[in-house]
Amino acid sequence: MERDNHLCQRCIKQSKLQAAQLVHHIVEVKVDWSKRLELTNLESICHSCHNKHHKS
Repeated sequence: MERDNHLCQRCIKQSKLQAAQLVHHIVEVKVDWSKRLELTNLESICHSCHNKHHKS
């Protein structure tokens, strides 16, 4: 969260500023447990983006 300034990284890509509430695993832990703590596999996102991602 600190690295991403507590901002949703997916919203930023859409030119929106939104506070992030969650840290999301880009490659899910159940897919590759070894990536669970890799910083490159983590992104700060808002609840809305997280719900959109897991709905699809």
